[in-house]
Amino acid sequence: MTTKEPDELATLEADGAVREINRTARRASGRKPSRKTEGVQEKILDAAAKVFAQKGYQLTKLSEISDAIDLHVTALRYHFPTKDVLVEEMINSLTRELHMRLLATLQQLPPETCYRARIEAAAITYLNTTLQKLDYIAAHGNVINQVPEDVRERHFGLLNETNRIWRDLMAAASEAGELRPGINVSLANQVLQGTLIWTREWYRPGGLTPTELAVQILDILFDGIAPR
Repeated sequence: MTTKEPDELATLEADGAVREINRTARRASGRKPSRKTEGVQEKILDAAAKVFAQKGYQLTKLSEISDAIDLHVTALRYHFPTKDVLVEEMINSLTRELHMRLLATLQQLPPETCYRARIEAAAITYLNTTLQKLDYIAAHGNVINQVPEDVRERHFGLLNETNRIWRDLMAAASEAGELRPGINVSLANQVLQGTLIWTREWYRPGGLTPTELAVQILDILFDGIAPR
């Protein structure tokens, strides 16, 4: 099987998967929201992430979220008519943002960029995106097993599109001879993604920056921890 170049993969993703991601957004109405509307929705989502992170899905009331930003609950319902719609947009918004940032990062790299550098650039983008939104991460963990099944299934569909970016990168790196011969590429990808994902559980600002953290993680994964 011939592995596509990451920039080609990114273009295909941008032309197809991202459109699909945007199409499945529950708020999509065919009209681009105004900046004011986007600003209000972002404040609602930020507040929702904090409340869902603390109380989970079942115990959270829309009025608690609206009160947190001094917004009448009727105004909140104008943007997100039900708690199901709000929680779905909350868990999906970070996934869509991350997906598009990863594609943009890979598209901007020169064609001759080696795969290790591509993977490192993607890791830097991943950590700089996710570690800025730890409330969303905590909320995701708190609600994902409580939300309605259809909401969860749509969300996992979005996650799979983003995970495919990593799978394709690792497969391309292996085909180019940048991974050790005989290595299990699927396992290597799980180790990479699992390491990046787990940082959200222990990372605290003030030490390494997300970029420095990503570089050190990739150094360890590619070069090991024993002396060279």
